[in-house]
Amino acid sequence: MLKRTSLESQAGRLAVKNLEVGYGSIPIVRGASVEVEPNRIVGIIGPNGAGKSTFLKGVMGILPPRAGTVVYDGRPLQGLRPDQIVSRGIGYVPQLRDVFDNLTVAENLDIGGHIARAGRNQRKDEIYSQFPVLAERRHQSAHTLSGGQRRLLALARALMSKPRVILLDEPSAGLSPQAMDTVWEHLGKLKDQGLALLIVEQKARALLSIADWVYVLVDGRNAVDASGAVLLDDIANLGKIFMGGSESNTDNHVNSVIH
Repeated sequence: MLKRTSLESQAGRLAVKNLEVGYGSIPIVRGASVEVEPNRIVGIIGPNGAGKSTFLKGVMGILPPRAGTVVYDGRPLQGLRPDQIVSRGIGYVPQLRDVFDNLTVAENLDIGGHIARAGRNQRKDEIYSQFPVLAERRHQSAHTLSGGQRRLLALARALMSKPRVILLDEPSAGLSPQAMDTVWEHLGKLKDQGLALLIVEQKARALLSIADWVYVLVDGRNAVDASGAVLLDDIANLGKIFMGGSESNTDNHVNSVIH
């Protein structure tokens, strides 16, 4: 597998090393490490229960890390509150409760821009130019949006704080193939604009096709990492990694977790 140099000391990078996170006394993430840099899409995949979503929550301070370091732009983030981490330039799009259903599109964006209130209206206009479908529905309640539109609103709300890194948890969950393609298209545009994107995704094949680099977590630990193209070319072996190295029933397992 390809190797990469450390990014921890480089400006504009997010470096997470040996992170340990859990719920109560139960460890979920057991020393996982991930590095993210501008103009790149980095993915995290793995079987159910591998700790992918918990990893993101640890980075964002939603769950306090037990050990390890989270360094962004040369400064440590561990120990900060989620709002403080957002103010440093990290955006987060959760899988659940990603928008406020009882608020309009415009009101959701206002909440996303509460950190930078002075330029919030200008930023909102910039967001509308990037997401015309949201501009057309700015006065609609979020609960009236389709699944794909709702996911775009969640992404747009995160962009209101002008992040340089965005963490996304299962952005394709519950979406039709067409809606999923639209979301991927917007994520590709954000990458081209210089943002760094860290994406947890259960639909591994779709993520491998667009990601520059992908980390595979198994049992809360790094199993392997490589370019998306390399892992996509070695799907059968990836399925074995998901299973912890077991050779049995590999094809069935690949079909259930890779598509």
